[in-house]
Parts: sequence; C-alpha cells; structure tokens
Amino acid sequence: MAAGEFNILADQGANYVLYFVYETNSSDAIDLTSYEGRMQIRRSSYSTDILIGITGDTTSGIATGGGVTGSYSGNSGVVGVGGILLNASAGGKTGATGATGGVYVNIGSGIMKNCPAGRHLYDIELIAGDVVTRVLQGRFEVRAEVTR
Repeated sequence: MAAGEFNILADQGANYVLYFVYETNSSDAIDLTSYEGRMQIRRSSYSTDILIGITGDTTSGIATGGGVTGSYSGNSGVVGVGGILLNASAGGKTGATGATGGVYVNIGSGIMKNCPAGRHLYDIELIAGDVVTRVLQGRFEVRAEVTR
C-alpha cells in the first residue's frame, strides 16, 4: 500500500506535534507494540544531509537536529527534546489506552529553531523486524521565525 500524503506547515523556533492513528481498512487500530518508528526531514529526497531525524517505539523517542549548522550527516546530529511514541494517545502518553495504533510525533523548539526555513520533504516509516512500511510522506514547510 502506498504511503499517505500529508503536507506539514511548521514554525521555526516553536514546538511541532503531529498525531495520527495507524489502522486497518476496517478502521481497527493496529497494535504497534513490536514496531519502531522513524522520520527524517531533508531538503530533497536526494540530499545526504538530514535536517531533523526522529526515532522511537512504545516507551521512548529521540529527536536529533543539525544544531547551529541546520543539518547533519551520519550520527553527528545534536540530540534534543522530542521523538516518536507508538501506541500513544493524542496527548503523547504511551500505554495510556493500550494498543491504540497512535503515532505521536514531537519536535522540540530547540531543534526547530535550527531547522532552516523553506520547503523540505519528510516521510514516516514503521519498522517491524525486517519489514519497513512508509505510512506518511509529504512536504515539511518551515516558516521563518522573526522573534528570537
């Protein structure tokens, strides 16, 4: 199945939160207990540099940004507040209501302040063992911050 398309508009220097439910065609939530999630934001699909990288599972998540340079490659990013939580509620709490299929993405303001303004691309993947499923993709547009 092809990934869903969702374009994001985020503000530089402000927290960004996205919540959605991963479910079957019959609207049953998929239990994400054995999954890991990851999201990357890049200037283009061909870019080797990452602007923001986020990972997580049902218990914790990590968000990494480029620091003052705005981008990074490999493992050289700066860890900040945020991450992906799976089987989450809309408020980002894990395990609050069991196998919800909820995917909660949180990017802290410290990482967003260094993300360059402009139109970028992102996707979100869910991984179970060797199976990778891209569930969401689109533009990640960052509006420039004026008050710093």
